[in-house]
Amino acid sequence: MAKTMFDLLEGALEDLGAEKFKKFISKMTDPGLETRVAKGAVEGKDCGDIANLLIEHFTESRALEITLQIMRNIKANQTAENLEKEAAANGFSPSAGAGGSAGTATPNPNPASTWSDLIFSSLLDVSDKAAFIDDKFVELVEKATSMNAVLDILLSKKVINDEQYNDIGSERTEQQKMRRLIREALKASGASGKAVLYDALMDKQPYMMKDLGAP
Repeated sequence: MAKTMFDLLEGALEDLGAEKFKKFISKMTDPGLETRVAKGAVEGKDCGDIANLLIEHFTESRALEITLQIMRNIKANQTAENLEKEAAANGFSPSAGAGGSAGTATPNPNPASTWSDLIFSSLLDVSDKAAFIDDKFVELVEKATSMNAVLDILLSKKVINDEQYNDIGSERTEQQKMRRLIREALKASGASGKAVLYDALMDKQPYMMKDLGAP
């Protein structure tokens, strides 16, 4: 039976062993990169979780490309080679730049991009934004301003409903509004709702967000 991309990535990540898998995760959260995955997005995750994370944010061929490049970066060359061969045997091939055969590779739509650019720009859209909201909860509450404008955006994006909008908006302080929004209203929407909040805050409170270290 042919393996799915999830099967291939999960198996390859397991083949890394504990030490190399830790290096793989560390490379994804490298603070030296301009855009990176927050530790909260990958902390405590197993091989299956990371495989899902890659696939959810990229096409399968891009997820394969990125995995191969990180593996080579951490000197897990044999594991990368095995993954590439097994992927090809199951009908998958990475896009150009992953080190695969030029005859079978899918063209890279942005060949100038580095592997780190490809990973972190997309992961930032959901996982990193949600992790930022979680990690900076205390500071966000303390520094909250212009919350009615933020609530307007969340309502328009259907992240919160009219009842939640009115209920939270009736709180006396901006801090109470932010606290209830994150702790109560955004529970149902999960990471996607927090990502919308991140974008709304970047729009309405950009200086505060930059002060808190937002990428």
